[in-house]
Amino acid sequence: MAITPSQLSPLEEPHAGMPYARAMGRLIEERFDMMMSYRDGTLDGSDPEDLHQMRVWSRRLRAAMDVATDCFPNRYKFFHRRIKELTDVLGEVRDFDVMIEELSAYRDGRPADERPAINEMIRDLRARREAGRANLLSFFTQLERERFDVRFRGFIAEHTHG
Repeated sequence: MAITPSQLSPLEEPHAGMPYARAMGRLIEERFDMMMSYRDGTLDGSDPEDLHQMRVWSRRLRAAMDVATDCFPNRYKFFHRRIKELTDVLGEVRDFDVMIEELSAYRDGRPADERPAINEMIRDLRARREAGRANLLSFFTQLERERFDVRFRGFIAEHTHG
């Protein structure tokens, strides 16, 4: 079940006197937490909306990380690159979800004699989606092996919490 920003663990709210690195660290933590709140639903795969929301939050996280590169040492590039890779594998599956949804709606408005060909296209898209989903699951397995979640959180905390 996803969370909302107000349900996140309380951290210092950004304010005018807060150092930029600390404010960016807080924003990155919040966006990472929001993204990860959709992890279980994304891995389960039963509701495409979870994957969609995880991708949305991964893009928001990347945007924050893009403008915070000067706040962190060189090792930050590794974490930044991994989030980009995650966004890409989420996007691959999400793109197929959108195409399948749009093509299904299109098919429903077409004459009966055109529907078998459209159904074949949808079957092909579903097969390609499943291949993308296999890549996604493999990527998550790799992140878990790397202990990415713990390492990322620790890195951000180490360099922004003083």
